[in-house]
Amino acid sequence: MDQKTEFHTVDFFRKIRDEQAAVLAGKSPAEIIAFFSKPKPESTEHSGAKRQPALQS
Repeated sequence: MDQKTEFHTVDFFRKIRDEQAAVLAGKSPAEIIAFFSKPKPESTEHSGAKRQPALQS
């Protein structure tokens, strides 16, 4: 993998911001809060086992 990949962070986040602004245009403050508060879907683990919490010392 000697090929260099260029990534422009500012442009990326501006695009995301603009897309979200278009989706949220005309929404109420409660709808905007709900948009950003949606729970993330649960990840599907291949083993089916749930992750154990780290032990504290």
